[in-house]
Amino acid sequence: MHEIHGLEDGRRRSSKDFEELIQRHLREGRRQLKIVADGQHGIGGRIWPAPEKARLEVHGPVGQRLAGMGMPGTEIIVHGSCSDDVGWLNCGAKITVLGDVANGAHNAGAQGMLYVQGGGGARCDTMTKFNPRFDPLQSWYFRDVGDSFAEFKAGGIAVVCGVEPRHPDSVLGYRPCVGMVGGTIYFRGQATGISTKDVKVAALDDADWQWLTGGLKPYLAAIDRTAYYDELTADRGQWHKIIALTPAERDDIHVHRQPMGRFRRETWEAEVGQGGIVGDLLTEDRSLIPYIATGDLRRRVPSWDNGRATAPCAFNCPTAIPTQERTHLLREGRYDEALELVLRYSPLPATVCGRVCPNPCMDACSRGVLLKEPVDIALLGSLSLKTPAPAKAPDRPEKVAVIGGGPAGIAAAWHLALAGVQVTLYEREPELGGKIYQCIPEDRLERDILAAELDRFRGLGITVRTGEGIGRAAFARLRDEFDAVVLATGAHAPRTIPFPGYADVIPGIVFLKGVNARQPMDLTGKQVVIIGAGNVGMDIAVEAWNHGAASVTAVDIQEPASFGKEQEMARARGTRILFPKFTERYDRGAGKLFFKDGTDLDADAVFVSIGESPELDYLPEECELFRGYIKAGTRCHTSLPNVYGTGDACKPGLVTDALGTGRRAALTILADLDGRTAVPPAEEMVDYNRIRCEYYERDRMGQPKDGDTEALKCMSCGLCRDCGVCEQSCYHGAITRVQHEEGGYAYVVDDDRCIGCGFCAAVCPCGIWRMNSVDETNY
Repeated sequence: MHEIHGLEDGRRRSSKDFEELIQRHLREGRRQLKIVADGQHGIGGRIWPAPEKARLEVHGPVGQRLAGMGMPGTEIIVHGSCSDDVGWLNCGAKITVLGDVANGAHNAGAQGMLYVQGGGGARCDTMTKFNPRFDPLQSWYFRDVGDSFAEFKAGGIAVVCGVEPRHPDSVLGYRPCVGMVGGTIYFRGQATGISTKDVKVAALDDADWQWLTGGLKPYLAAIDRTAYYDELTADRGQWHKIIALTPAERDDIHVHRQPMGRFRRETWEAEVGQGGIVGDLLTEDRSLIPYIATGDLRRRVPSWDNGRATAPCAFNCPTAIPTQERTHLLREGRYDEALELVLRYSPLPATVCGRVCPNPCMDACSRGVLLKEPVDIALLGSLSLKTPAPAKAPDRPEKVAVIGGGPAGIAAAWHLALAGVQVTLYEREPELGGKIYQCIPEDRLERDILAAELDRFRGLGITVRTGEGIGRAAFARLRDEFDAVVLATGAHAPRTIPFPGYADVIPGIVFLKGVNARQPMDLTGKQVVIIGAGNVGMDIAVEAWNHGAASVTAVDIQEPASFGKEQEMARARGTRILFPKFTERYDRGAGKLFFKDGTDLDADAVFVSIGESPELDYLPEECELFRGYIKAGTRCHTSLPNVYGTGDACKPGLVTDALGTGRRAALTILADLDGRTAVPPAEEMVDYNRIRCEYYERDRMGQPKDGDTEALKCMSCGLCRDCGVCEQSCYHGAITRVQHEEGGYAYVVDDDRCIGCGFCAAVCPCGIWRMNSVDETNY
C-alpha cells in the first residue's frame, strides 16, 4: 500500500495540492493508498470509477468534507474521528469512520454507504436524496446523533443503534425529521421532539427486521463491534421506524391551505425569526407583493393535449398501429377490444408484427430509449392471432379491384372491406401472401400462423381470384367495371449484374420461391456464395444451410444492409459475411467466383440477391413511372384517375411498409368516394424529454418490478393514464378532473386560478401537458 503524507519537509500541504497528489497516484494505478492527513479537506472525493476499486486508509487529523462527492468504486476507512460534512453529496462511495463524525454527515447524499463507529453531530442525513435507478443511500451510527437530524430528508436509510448514547432521552437529538418527505430511519431507544407534522413512528414489520438484522452483521464487522450483535437484535421491540407521511396524511393534518403571507408570519418566521435567519441584518421592506398573474395576464398557459401528439411507437410504425391505445385497453381489462384494435390497422398482426417485422416501433419505444427495456410489441401482435375480424360497416355500393395478393394488396382489400366496400382481389399465383408466402423461410414464419390469418382475411367476404394474372386488356376492363383500382403487384423481377458467367448465377428469389413451393434445390455438400448481404440474402443463407450446403458466404459491395433476426439466424448457422467485394466473373466449371481485388471464393452455386424490380407491362403507357416504379403521391394517387399505387410496386421497403401503404390507399379511396380529403399521417411525435420515466420504476404507477406485463410497462406516451399527478401537484387547485356523461374524462384548467407555473407539464408522466406562450393561445 502506497503512503502519502499531508506534511512535506515539515510543512503542511494545502488541501488542493493534497487532492491533486492523491488523484495523480490513482491515475498512475496505485489504487490502495495510506493517507496520513494533517487537517486537509476533501480527502477521497471525486475519485472517478475505474475497473479496479480505490481503497484509502486515512490516519491523522481529517478536515471537512471527507469523501465529498464520493464516487462508486471508492472505499475509505478513517482510523479516528472526522470533522464536518463527511460524505457530503455522496454519489456511491463506501465510508467507514472508526470514531465519531461531526456535523452534517451525509448531507445531501444520494448513494453510497456510511459506517460510523461512534456518534454523529448536528444535522446529519439532511437533504438526502433518492434516485430510483440506484440503491438507496445508507447511514449507520453506533451511538446517537445530534440535533436537527434528517432535516428535509427525501431519501435513503439511516440506522441509529443507540449504544451508550450521549443523550439517552433522545438518541435522535433535538427536533429530528423536520421537513422529511422520504426515506426511512430505524432507531433503537428513545427519541423526543419528532416532527409529527412530517413523519410518523411505526413498529418494524418482518421485512424491516430481516433487512435490519441482515445489515447489522457487515456493519458491526466493519467497525469492529461484532460483540454487540446479540444485544442489538435481542429485542425487536426496542427498535422503531420513522417514515414520511403520505400526501393524504399530510392533508389530514394541514386541512386548510394558508395564504403565503400568513404562512410566512405564523409558521416560517415563528420558527426561524422575523425576516429569516439573516433578518436582523436586513433593512429593506420585507412585505409580500400581493400579486401573481392569472388569467390573460399569464405569459404561459397550460393545455391538456391528450392524444394531440403521436407516441413514438405509432409514429415510427409504417402501419401506424397505436400501441399506447392497445396497452391502455389492456390495463383496463378490455382484452377483446385491445386485441381487435390492431386488426383495424393490420390484417396480419401475428405474421408481421409478431414474426417477420424488424419492429421499428420497439426501436423507438420510449421505455426502450429511456430505460433500455422496450415494450414487447411483437408479443402483443402475436396475441391477436385468433382474434376474429372486426365487425364490418354497412355495405356500400362501390366496387374496388385490387391487383396483387401480397401484403399491400391484402391490406388495401381488408380495410376497404371493413368499410363495407365490395372488393375483388386478383393474384396471379395460386396462393395469397406474395413474398410473405413465397420467400420467407419457415424458420422465421411458421406456415400455420400465416394460414390462420389468411383464413381470417378470406372470411371477410372479399372475392379472391387466385391464379389469374392481369394484362393490359384486363386492366382496361377493370378500370371500366370498378370505381377504383389498387395496384399492389409488388416487385418480383430479379435485378441483374452484367459480368462474365452471370448466366450461371441463380436469382435468390427464384430459389426461395422453390423452397416454399416444396420444390427446393439440392445443395448437399456445396460451397454457396450469395451476392448481396441484405435481409433477403440472409434468408437465402438460412435456406441454403437447411438444404445441405457445406458452407455459405455472403458478399456485398458495402456494409451489409441486413440486421436483426435475419442476420442473427444466418450467422448462427455459420454464414460468413464479406465486404467490400466487387464481383469480376464466375467460372462455374472451375467452381470459382472471382473479385476485382484479386481474391476468389470456392463457389459450386452462386445466388444473387440485390433486389427486385416491379413487372408493370400490364399498365398503359400513360401511367407515369419513376425509375421503373409506379409514381404515386403520399396519398397513393397515380397519374391515372381512380388508380392507386401501393407497396413495392411504388417503392421498395419492409413488409410493414407495404401494409402501411395498402391501408393508406384504402383510406384515400374511401375519402375520394365520399368527396372529402383523406386524413394526413401524424406529423408530431411525443418528445422523449417530456416523458417522466421516474414514475415507471420501482413499482411506481403500478409498474411491476419484473416488467412481465407489457401493458403496465407502456409509458402511454401522449395518452393520459389518469394518474391525477397534475391535479395533485397544482398548488393553486387550478386543475380539475371532469367526468363526461357519455364516458371518458378530461383535466380542465381554471384560468382564474392558474398562474402558469408549469408544474403540471413538469410532472406529467406521459407528456400530455404542455406550456404554450400567450401568442399560441386565444389570450
